[in-house]
Amino acid sequence: MRRILLIVVAIASLACGSTVRENESRADAGTSASPTPPVGAPSTATSNCDVLARITPAPAPPLEIVDLADGTKRLTSAEAGYSIVAPSDWLVFSSFIFSPGVLNSTPSFGQAHLTSYDPNAVDRANMIAFGRMLSPSVGIRVDIELWRNPKLETAEDYRKNVLIGPDQSAVLPGRAVTIAGQSAYQTTIQDEFRFQPASGPLEITRQTRLLWLVPVLRQDRMLVISATPGESALRSQVESMVATLRIAPPVVSQLPVINQRDAILHQWLYDKAGAPIAGRRVEAKLMSYTDSVAAMNGGGLLRIDRDPDELFWLVAVSGGPDLPQPRGGPAQYSPVPTTWIEYQAPATTGRYEGTGTKIASTGTWPPDFDTLIDRCH
Repeated sequence: MRRILLIVVAIASLACGSTVRENESRADAGTSASPTPPVGAPSTATSNCDVLARITPAPAPPLEIVDLADGTKRLTSAEAGYSIVAPSDWLVFSSFIFSPGVLNSTPSFGQAHLTSYDPNAVDRANMIAFGRMLSPSVGIRVDIELWRNPKLETAEDYRKNVLIGPDQSAVLPGRAVTIAGQSAYQTTIQDEFRFQPASGPLEITRQTRLLWLVPVLRQDRMLVISATPGESALRSQVESMVATLRIAPPVVSQLPVINQRDAILHQWLYDKAGAPIAGRRVEAKLMSYTDSVAAMNGGGLLRIDRDPDELFWLVAVSGGPDLPQPRGGPAQYSPVPTTWIEYQAPATTGRYEGTGTKIASTGTWPPDFDTLIDRCH
């Protein structure tokens, strides 16, 4: 039976990614691509990205927050290309993971998340629908995110793509508006939670989420602003905040390649004693994060959590006795040994969140891998 498992790493590093970094310092520059290449296998690139390694680092500035000394503060995301003015006493988080008790210091690309309340101080009595919704009396939360717009749709047409949260039941009819000089769209999301007690009638809890879709200067991206609960008395403050939105050209990070191809090849081609692994084939191709995600799973989330233009290695490995098994062991998924794996490895940083790996028990090589373009020559 055909078995391919995709594992996405949200925060923790891939185990094999740690090995890449451990072996990088001892990898031989002249590593062969395959000690025993399969018959008919295409030529494998083994060179490092020496030119890209000499790029002077020029990262985009992080989310900037400036107090305007009038009860408001300006938030500027240079990498996403927008600025907005918010109440100065609202809390701001640059990561989409900021739930109570959860700490994640890694910023999400182009994102700003604001709350009029302290998420870590919310009384559970003010959480409704078994903690899935916030009582309007507590305050309001605003999420500003950049999403992919692969079909280059207008803001009005784009609304059908929006899915925020597990309780969303519908995107209600809205209206065209002009925001920051852009033809935007304003609407409302209907959230609904249903619970059937063991005895008694069905319990339905409904709440709304305000939504604005604003085109940015890149046609393949859309700024998605949402606020919940829409029933909050602070709704008018959010509407005033959205009116201050300004759009600007985004700043694109320029970072050198610091994790090179030879280190990746070396870790898979040789065992711990330094002997070549018979039958092993491994290749690593350099591409953008967006292209690597598309190659792995056909596109992934529309929400952008990581720099789409960041350089990544897409690595394919097959053959040999020691390829990783799915989590939980082969008994949980398949007794058949792994035949090939494919995974993402960052080329310019050591960050592995938002990456993934495929583990297959049939076939000898990832389909279509050989047709992918390698940006490292």
